[in-house]
Amino acid sequence: MINQQRLMSCALLMGGLMLAAGHVLADEISGTLGGEPKQWHVITHADGSTANFSELMPGMTDVTIQGHREQEFATQGTLSISFMVMDGEANSAVVTYFPESSILPHYGTEDEVPIELELLDIDGDTGRAKGHITASLTHVTSMSEGHDHSDTMDIDVSFDVALAREE
Repeated sequence: MINQQRLMSCALLMGGLMLAAGHVLADEISGTLGGEPKQWHVITHADGSTANFSELMPGMTDVTIQGHREQEFATQGTLSISFMVMDGEANSAVVTYFPESSILPHYGTEDEVPIELELLDIDGDTGRAKGHITASLTHVTSMSEGHDHSDTMDIDVSFDVALAREE
């Protein structure tokens, strides 16, 4: 019981410090998938985070935001948003949703789709991304069959996540 109280006190203190410093992050992805409200969690681990970035060259950054249905890593229910930032601008993204515990079948964008990036702030090994994306995802049964345009799922999500540098 004492450990739980200490953890709660520490969490509240850290939350207050982050608020005072002006660095409040929801660290979440939420919105609708197939018309149903959904929320995904970014998983932080010893080697980084499922929301990360890598600098490909000066002025060119690759960002991947991967959200999980539970606060643990699992393929089933995972949402992945990937986009390239060139000279501070992100124009399009690739979105994939994994409804099962394997990478196939899944739903995804066949081509890159527009992304609204409200904020991208990268400072050293950390960063923050905040934005919104709306797309229609098509079903992919296998890599050889491609996208099935008769089976689609609409997604409309917002994200506000901390990013970790990935080498």
